[in-house]
Order: sequence, then C-alpha cells, then structure tokens
Amino acid sequence: MKAVSVKPAYEIPWTLETRYCHDGMPLSNGVFGALVWFQAQTVMLTINRADYWDHRGGTEWLEDCTYDHLKSLLQSGDFNGARRLYPTMIMNGKEKRPTRLAMGRCDIKLKPGVTFEAASLRLDVGEAVISCQMDGKERLIRVSVAIDRPMLLLSADEELIEGIEAKPAYSFEKVKTYFDDFGISAPRSVQLPDGEGWVQELPEDPACAVLHAQQGSGIAIAAEYGDTAEHAIQAALERLNDAELLGYEGTLHETKNRWRALWEQAADISLPDRNIENMYYLGIYRMLGNSMPGKIAPTLQGPWAEEYRNPPWSCDYHFNINVQECLWPAYGANLLDCLKPLFTMIDGWKPTLARNAKRFVGIDDGYMLGHSVDERGRPVGGMWTGTIDQANTSWVAQMMWQYARYAGDTEYLVNEVYPFMRKALNVFYAMMDKEGDEYALPVSVSPEYGGSSPNGLGRNSTFFLVNVHFLCEKLLELEGKYRLDADYAAFAADVQAKLPAFTAGPRQYQEFGTKPGLELYLWEGQPLSDSHRHHSHLAGIYPFDTMDMSDPEQREMVSNSYKSWVDKGMGRWAGWSMPWASILHNRLGRADMALLSLHLLKDVYMMPSYATRHNANYGGFCQFTGGDTMQVEASIAAAAAVLEMYVQCVRGTIRVFTGLASRFKDASFSGIRAEGAFLLSGLKRDGKVCLVTVFSEREETLRIENPFGGMARIRRGSRMIDTSERLISLELHAGETVVFENTGEHEGG
Repeated sequence: MKAVSVKPAYEIPWTLETRYCHDGMPLSNGVFGALVWFQAQTVMLTINRADYWDHRGGTEWLEDCTYDHLKSLLQSGDFNGARRLYPTMIMNGKEKRPTRLAMGRCDIKLKPGVTFEAASLRLDVGEAVISCQMDGKERLIRVSVAIDRPMLLLSADEELIEGIEAKPAYSFEKVKTYFDDFGISAPRSVQLPDGEGWVQELPEDPACAVLHAQQGSGIAIAAEYGDTAEHAIQAALERLNDAELLGYEGTLHETKNRWRALWEQAADISLPDRNIENMYYLGIYRMLGNSMPGKIAPTLQGPWAEEYRNPPWSCDYHFNINVQECLWPAYGANLLDCLKPLFTMIDGWKPTLARNAKRFVGIDDGYMLGHSVDERGRPVGGMWTGTIDQANTSWVAQMMWQYARYAGDTEYLVNEVYPFMRKALNVFYAMMDKEGDEYALPVSVSPEYGGSSPNGLGRNSTFFLVNVHFLCEKLLELEGKYRLDADYAAFAADVQAKLPAFTAGPRQYQEFGTKPGLELYLWEGQPLSDSHRHHSHLAGIYPFDTMDMSDPEQREMVSNSYKSWVDKGMGRWAGWSMPWASILHNRLGRADMALLSLHLLKDVYMMPSYATRHNANYGGFCQFTGGDTMQVEASIAAAAAVLEMYVQCVRGTIRVFTGLASRFKDASFSGIRAEGAFLLSGLKRDGKVCLVTVFSEREETLRIENPFGGMARIRRGSRMIDTSERLISLELHAGETVVFENTGEHEGG
C-alpha cells in the first residue's frame, strides 16, 4: 500500500563513454543478461547466463577433515596440516575450481555516418534506448531481454545496421587460456540463413548454443542448452523462430507488464539528491535482475559476467556477506519474493548441508554451509577458514527469519525457519568446549580477518557469538509464542546463559591518555588493530540486531567500538564495505556520515553505470586500487542503505526518518515494508516530519518511535488520539490503516 504520492524518475540517462562491458546498461530476466555499451559506431552486447557453469573441481572434503582433528592441529600450531585438510583439485598441474563461464558478445555494426547522440535505461520496462543521428534524422535503437525466455531483442531501422559480428568468449585470450588449460574444446561456428552464432560443448555440463538472426527491423539473440550440441542449436533456433513470429513488441509485451508490476509493488523514495535517488532505483533494478522472483539466486556478478575472461572469484555464492548484500533491500523495498530463489536453492542443498555437519562435527541433526560454493552447494575453494565458518549457515537462518517477520508468514516461520535455526545452532554447540559452567568456541573466525593465515582464527569471535545469540534469542521467542519444544528451548536458554554474548577488551581509541572502558573485539585478545573491510565484529548492531542499546554498558561498549572503527579508517575497505558502513553509521545516529558513505561509494567505487567495483577507481582513498573487477552486491546494498534513511527496524521497534541527514528538509517515501508485515509511507516538508501512515497486513503489535518529537495525532478510522509518548504501541488489525499527524506541538515548546 502506497499512501504518499511519489513520482520516480524511472528513465536514467546513460553515458556514451563506455570503456568496457560493465560501463554498459544492464538488462536481465534473472537468468539471461546483457550489458549494452558503445565503441565507435558499434553497439556492443555482452551476454551471459547466470546458470552457465563449468562445475568441475573445487575443494575436496577429506574423511579426516573433522572438527576434532582440525582443532588438535590448530592448537598444536600445525597450520600447514590444517590447510592440507582442504585440498583443491589439480588438473594439468593447475588448481581447478568450479566457475561460471564467460559466454561472449555480439557487436552490432552501424553504417557509416550514423552517430550516437544519447542513451538511457528505462527501469520501468527493462529497456535500453539509444538515440542516433543518420542523414540529419533521429533514429532509435531499443534493446530488451524477454522476461520469460533466454533471449535479447533489438529493434532498429534496417538502414542503420551494417552487420553483426559474433564473438564467443573463446576468441578472447584469457578465456582461451582457461579452456585450453582445462580441456574445454573451442566453440563450433553455426551458420543460419539470416544469422550465425556458435555452440560451446563442455566436458561435464550441457552444451550451450548462442545464435542470432536479423529479422526485418530487428535482431534476436538466444542462448539455450542441450544435452548435445545439436539439441542446444535446435532449442536456440526455436527461440529465434518465436521472436520472428511475434516481433519486438509482441515478444516483449509480457516483459514490460511484468516490470511495471514489480515497480508498482516496490517502495518509492523521493529525495533532493539525484545521485542517491539513482543509487536506490538502480540498486532495486539490479536486485531484480540478479534475483528475479521465480528465477536464480544471486551471485557475485549475476547474469552480467564479462565476455573477455571468466568472472573473478568464480562468480559463485559467497555467504559471508556478498549473497546477503545482494538481497538486503528486498525487505524494506517490499520485494520479498526476490528472496525465494535463494531459499529454494538452500532447500535443495539440505542433504548436502546435513552431510557436511555429519562429517565435520559428527551429528545427525545439523546443517553446515561453507562461505564459497557453487550452485550445487559444493565448496569452490579459496580461504579454508571460510569452509569452517558456521556463521554462513546462521546468517542464512537470519535472512529466513527476517523474511518471515517482514511477511508475517507464521507457517513459514514455524515449519521452515525454526528447524533450520535449530540445525544451525546444533553445529555451533558441537564446536563448543564446556569449561566448568561456561561454554566457549575455541575455533572461530571473523570473516576475512587474517585470511588463511595463523592470524585468521581465534577463540570466541564476536561474529560467531553474535550469530549463536541471535539463534538462541529467536528460538526462545518462538517457543514463548508458539510452544514448539520446551526441551529444546531449555537447551537454547542454557547456551544463551553460558556462552558470552560477545568478546570485549580494553578500548583502543585513546586520543589523549589512557581512558577506561571496553570495546568489542574480533576474538579474545584481538582488537580491531587496523583497517578491515569486513565489519564482522559490529554485526550485532546490524544485521543481527543483538546489541541492546538500552543497556548502558552495551551502549558504552558500542560507542567505544565505533570510535575505534572510525579511527582505523577505510584504508583497506572494498566497495561492498561502504553500504554496510552506511547502515552502521545510521544505526548509531550518524545520519550525515551514513549519507557521506554512499557519496564515497559513488565517487570512489562506482563506474559511470553505478555498477560497483571491488577496488577503488583511483589511488589515495584505500589500498585496494585499480583493476576492473565488478561485483554487484555493493550497488544493490546501497539501496538498502537508502531505505535505512527512511525506516529502520531495531529490536522490534520501528523508527521513521531518523536516518535522514538534517540537510534534507524535504523528503518522502511510500510503501516501505517493516518487520511485522507493516507498510509505511511518510512525508517531510520544511524540515519537519508531517505525516506517517502505517498499513497492517496482519494482526500485529506496532511499536513505533514517535516520529515528531512532540505531540502526535493518531487517526484510526473515526477515532482520534493525541499522545506525546516517545514510544507508541498499538494493537493493529489485519487490513487496518493508522495515520500519524504532526500537530505542531513540541516538548518544551
């Protein structure tokens, strides 16, 4: 429900200065994607599929790779022995990991005399529009990806097009080297009466045919699989025939309707800062393209992998921050169905996750997920410390719990989330030492701190402890509400009581002399000693929300931790560090710094396309500089950081407009979803919050901070209530709308 009128600018102007594919306009249906960019008189179409894998290789799970064995090696200082428990496959003398593959590119050559004048991306219908000049007349080229089939369509006047050149990924040196090293044959050319293409056979995965055909005033490109090359070619030909029969508009009719429906559902925001607005809407657009409802769970580059090399980090599933950031906006943006591809994939992995738990800690009732896996849930490789990071599992549980609470889906909460949380906790418990009347986690990590070195492990990492306490807290809440299993609740309460909630030590930030006090440590004896890109020791603030700021001791500890975090600076941060940092700043009352973090993300890590790099665009800001590695999660998570400016859900309480920088005197939002299945809209004018409306989808208790700082008038149907309470609590009915109005009366006024 959108109760405030907001008119988004869905058409984003695009630069014509595109140096490589990731500067281009992204198009996607959640599986098949394209990047539209320009060179001279050529429209470049880099294409890929999010399910295009070479599955061979990866980390092998040895029989003696058990927690007890690993712990004994680590405690004896044998880190090389620990590493040997996680060997990766060697093929032709080189490490072989599962990886997404580059697919290729189609170059549309325009006739001499044609010039590019302008370009824009229409988010509302998923279409790239290019304005050209020929013989003094404006001509339009339109490009879109069909929502329901792996096919791109281009519409243009016939006289604009000189020809089409197909470039399979094998024609680029880096891809050719990979294929040759690991026994993948060169692609075979395919000739058609009105087009051409190629078919790529793979050693253990389906063949993939990419074909294009010129059809009157348009071009169609299809990418299809088959168990043989001939079957793949036939499947792609059938797609092209469908496009020829229906034409550009006919093929894309449902595509445009579907995009419009998604935007009608998505929350709207308005702010007098076009960069931040663009960051929000393009972030939502990329989230939809990377995790379209009913399609494929989001990877590091989604369906937009480059053509000239296989994507970095295998374009896999990284569960220690990257997958999560790809979906953070889904909650507040009211696009919860974007989460379902991930949950469906995890559901299919449950036998593997159970087998991992059995192998590692020897239990029959557990789930264990590594940090870097392929679409089958198998370890890809990388840091072996990530494969023992059980917080990957509990972080998925947190996402599931959050979905259920935002949707108000009790059945999913009880039947799916509750057992998943139990199985995640059971593995943590099996990793604990019992020391008198207390528990400890002797082998724990704080993601990416110390890499795979001996400095990458410690006892009682705050990140692990926060994950365990999140599980215990929510399991006990569910028991209190639904009476599911009293014995297991007693077990969770025992863990909660005997395991530290976090690890703390003497405060590190000392401006003038030594001051008393504690701050959060990464693990016992390990403060945040230098700049680190992963804010794992602050995860109890966000996203796990376990730190209780109403407790004076915890509030002081968080304040000290924040000062040390700021003191260590951003010198070793990556692009994806920035939106998380923005949210942390905002949760701790630094709205202006939250905004600046997003501006820094835009200037330092974003390309002209608002796509985000892992490394900085230029030197001087941080140590990770240069390179062209695009990772999509930061550009998506930025949208979540923008939503935090408007609505925050903190330990069961909703805050409105508290995250908006004071410089913004006018702002509005409509249809932001909050925990409890509430949909909120709000209006701020001349520096004052004027109006907040709340629509409740379920019977639920609304806990909201007074958005006006004084007298609030609450309208519930024909009833009207005035209150100056700081925290307002209301029992709402399903389908009820409540309106909060600013009466202009303020405390002390």
